Amino acid sequence: MCDPLKEKMRRIFIYNFEAFRILVAITIAFSVIAVLVLLTSDDAGAVSYWFILGPLTSMRRLGGVLELSIPFILCGLSVSMMFQVNKFNLCSDGIFYIGMAFASVFALKLDLPPVLFPIVIIVLCAVIGGLTALIPASLNLKFNASVVVCALMLNYVLQYLGRYILLYKVKDPALTYNGSAIFPKAATLTHFVPKTRIHTGIFVAIAAVLIIYWVLRSTKLGFAIRITGKNEDFAKASGINVALTVLVSQFIGGALAGIGGAVEVMGIYQQFRIDTLLGYGFDGLLIAVIGKNDPLRVTVAAVALAYLRQGAALVNSYTDIPLELVQVLQSMIVIFVAAEQLMAGLKHKMIVEESEKAGGVQHV
Repeated sequence: MCDPLKEKMRRIFIYNFEAFRILVAITIAFSVIAVLVLLTSDDAGAVSYWFILGPLTSMRRLGGVLELSIPFILCGLSVSMMFQVNKFNLCSDGIFYIGMAFASVFALKLDLPPVLFPIVIIVLCAVIGGLTALIPASLNLKFNASVVVCALMLNYVLQYLGRYILLYKVKDPALTYNGSAIFPKAATLTHFVPKTRIHTGIFVAIAAVLIIYWVLRSTKLGFAIRITGKNEDFAKASGINVALTVLVSQFIGGALAGIGGAVEVMGIYQQFRIDTLLGYGFDGLLIAVIGKNDPLRVTVAAVALAYLRQGAALVNSYTDIPLELVQVLQSMIVIFVAAEQLMAGLKHKMIVEESEKAGGVQHV
């Protein structure tokens, strides 16, 4: 290969490294998956079909991907906002759950006009979620307590608080299962795509992505958050109020998780009947890691994970692959994509060669 073409290819690789890395990661993951499927299934073709193309085979299945993307996006944004300042606050899962619980209380106790009703519920749950997220962050700032431990313990408190609300505050005694009454129509989110449960909460998720992207990229607050996360000492030296910046980022992250819970219960369930954590907060952790805390990448990662989950569910339903192996299949893809060091050595080598050439350094 001639030198000019080689240099051009090197630059293309360096500037688009992340895209190449993900492509290679997916290729390796699917190669490993293919071996596992061939060893365990009598119909590898059907497994591949349902896992890769299954979610696209009907509007209902594609709708399932978009439905699941909504809480994934909001929880991914929630975790990424908390991680922006290097505070590994993992209480998004519990906040999502009490967001559902308090949304049910507001939906059944308040009486507001149709359009205003869900907006008020979302705002109230955002405030509750934001204030809740401040608990581990404040303990960390005030007493140097581990924010991770405090957040994980707080999740248990929030889980039992949500169950208390379900069993003693909103439960409908006429039901044969633990659940609230169906919400008034004015307090629900509209399903607007036929044969699916895609609801107007998707616009809330999109708005959240755009607002968070704008805040991080175009405002003084976003600049303070990013600088604090990269170098707290430098942020202090620059005159940034680090403690306030940390608390604001935690509040925003908690608010997003609270919004996620409210949107989910008003859009999908339209009553409160869940008595345990859904795990969306930890899915958000995974999404934030893959998306590297960037709002746009987080959105792509959330949709991709939702697609994998839908494909995995179809594999479990229509093939001879057991559920446990299905979970291994989707985990393989996530592991390889999240492996930041994959091909990092090759990238470093190319950058060194590029800099040496630009500086006129030659090897003997």
